Amino acid sequence: MSRHHETRVTVDAPLAEVWKAISEAPEIARWFAPKIDVEPGVGGFVLADWGPGLEWKTAIEIWEPERHLRLVETRDRVMTSAPVTQPLEACKLIQDYYLEGQGGQTVLRLVHSGFGSSADWDVEYEGTRWGWASCFLRLQHGLERHRGDSVHNSIVTAICEGVSWEESLARIEAAAPPEMQVLLREKYHLSGLLPDRNGSILTVSVQPFVSPQDLAPGGSVAYVELLLYGFSDDESSRFEQDWRSKAAALFASPRGAGSTR
Repeated sequence: MSRHHETRVTVDAPLAEVWKAISEAPEIARWFAPKIDVEPGVGGFVLADWGPGLEWKTAIEIWEPERHLRLVETRDRVMTSAPVTQPLEACKLIQDYYLEGQGGQTVLRLVHSGFGSSADWDVEYEGTRWGWASCFLRLQHGLERHRGDSVHNSIVTAICEGVSWEESLARIEAAAPPEMQVLLREKYHLSGLLPDRNGSILTVSVQPFVSPQDLAPGGSVAYVELLLYGFSDDESSRFEQDWRSKAAALFASPRGAGSTR
């Protein structure tokens, strides 16, 4: 028996703007993955790319502008940057986006379904459940507070061998700017507002992974996503490099096991 979860947000923006945010590559890149490619219409696709191991391609099955978008994929492994391959029972996953206008605002609802019922699917299920909450927070914030502003979207990935996902998340939060206002804190996820940096958003997602040698917990992978508004290219590069340096220091080991991308 498959599982599903639902995410809903009300955005103070018209239907047309929210539809663009989920269907046009430049607009999706303002809140989702740094690199997006879209072939619109039924039979087309959406390709989201966060880096090696994190290329997510879904086929468009329903395309009803300002009403309903359905994306589908068949998945048989965990999507991760971890140094191990984690197979899953093959499942057809479906993302159904529904849009409804309400007095000049838009209700955006996503039903993500098809997750396997086995324990192997638990991390994927919980990770996407709260991952979508973080993503919709970013979408809403961008449309309501930063429409028209420049956006620098980047990701810093750290392989945290021998470090639990809880500890990885705690270390990164401790290294965040002290003025960060936590907007969401759930399993595997943290999102915070940076008011002193033009209202930018820092999002952390952490995945546990298992060592294939002994089937014991092998560690975790931390993804620090930076959504910077109104930054120059130089400022954005410096901020990103600062986080790469922080991640390298946070997860360094005596034998140099930790790595960042």
